[in-house]
Amino acid sequence: MTCDVGSSGGEDLPYVWYKDGNWISAEKIYTIRSTNTWDSGDYSCQAGTKRSDTARLDVVFDLVILQVPLNVHEGDDLTLRCHHRSDYTGKYTKFYKEDSVIQNWSETSEFHVGIVNMINIGRYKCTKAKPWKTLNTYITYTDEAFISIHNLFKIPEIKVTPYPVVEGDEMTLTCDTSLSPLRPRTQLKFAFHKDERNVREFTSYNQYGVQSAQMKDSGKYSCEVTTAANSVKKRSPEILVKIKELFINPTIKAIRYPGIEGDNMTLICNTSLSPLRQRTELQFAFYRDGRNVQEFSSSDQYEVQSIQLEDSGNYSCDVRASNGKVRKSSHFILIMIKELFFIPVINISTFEVLKGDNMTLTCNTSLSPLRQRTKLQFAFYSDGQNVQEFSLYNHYDIHSAQLEDSGNYSCEVRSTSNISKRSDNVLVQIRGKKDADYTLQNILRLLASGIIILIGAFIFYTHMKTVRISKTKNVEDAEERVEEQQL
Repeated sequence: MTCDVGSSGGEDLPYVWYKDGNWISAEKIYTIRSTNTWDSGDYSCQAGTKRSDTARLDVVFDLVILQVPLNVHEGDDLTLRCHHRSDYTGKYTKFYKEDSVIQNWSETSEFHVGIVNMINIGRYKCTKAKPWKTLNTYITYTDEAFISIHNLFKIPEIKVTPYPVVEGDEMTLTCDTSLSPLRPRTQLKFAFHKDERNVREFTSYNQYGVQSAQMKDSGKYSCEVTTAANSVKKRSPEILVKIKELFINPTIKAIRYPGIEGDNMTLICNTSLSPLRQRTELQFAFYRDGRNVQEFSSSDQYEVQSIQLEDSGNYSCDVRASNGKVRKSSHFILIMIKELFFIPVINISTFEVLKGDNMTLTCNTSLSPLRQRTKLQFAFYSDGQNVQEFSLYNHYDIHSAQLEDSGNYSCEVRSTSNISKRSDNVLVQIRGKKDADYTLQNILRLLASGIIILIGAFIFYTHMKTVRISKTKNVEDAEERVEEQQL
């Protein structure tokens, strides 16, 4: 028997052997030269200060014994030997398990069970047969042994840290098991599963980590342990890992909703932290139609002073942890800005303006029904140059218009909240009086010429009709003279 400490430095250690608790030797290897029944007992050894477990040795006087390994573990390749004394000739051997034959008579004295597990536990028996002098007569001897199979390692247990797990945490799953003290050097491999799907193949590392746990990492986890030769494989019970939200999905709402352009708008991005992480710093960003309008900051509000029509759109917000590991987006909220007043239209009091005439330009618009009391101011421009400053009057008067008053006129309307809108240009052409008289004379001349042409045409038509009548009468007179001559 050898006292093995599993270390090359063991040669320098003092060794002691014990039988039934009594000292018997001080060597690393203890040898029994010729065994006898009194050598049976419980043996153990000590190397330095460490003492081994006890091993049982039985020496029997029987002719046949069933030899099995001292300690059988699941995954072992097991062979049974039906051994007989040298002075006994046993030619044929038969093996049983629980009185059922597992190998019939054979000249071999061994039975190879193979790789064993817990179903191989039981009572085994072997029988030796020795031919007698009389033909077909045999003398048999039998021995039996109970084979108990030890766990090579315990059923693994999977554990998660930290517990509970919050979004953004570094989550670690550990697969815990322990080897049999008799097989401490066995190499094990570990694999991990989530919802029955493999998330890490077999490796020698018994931990599986997630750097930044997210809600999608929630699920039922288990781990699997196997030997290097895959002779023994065990799986842990499942544990439910439910990742808790660091903060709830944000919602965006208007605490000051703008109905009309010029109003102030305030949007707020609402969320709440997990009670487990109340000290986490959050950052907020805002978007309109998917484009960023306010970068990430510690403020959960977005404000616009004097909102404009172009500020209409779908607004949303994002919230993230300051370490950037968790980020969530809100749904959209539609902000529609209505006009405070319509784009103005400039009107002229008369269609044609002559030099010296009075002219009035009017700037027309209408207020939203929601803001009927709003005060508006009006200004007027000629060729882009201001000709009347902002005032409460929506008209611009020109007394005794001159030619230099001609030009492109427009007006501008603004509110007290500085909403400003401008009309299109209207061309105003001031005409001189001579040009007007000359034009009237030409019109009269054209009318007189037309009348003269009409009278001439009528006289010509009457003359031509008289000529045709005279020609017709002369022809009839000639025909009558010809008939009289014939008669």
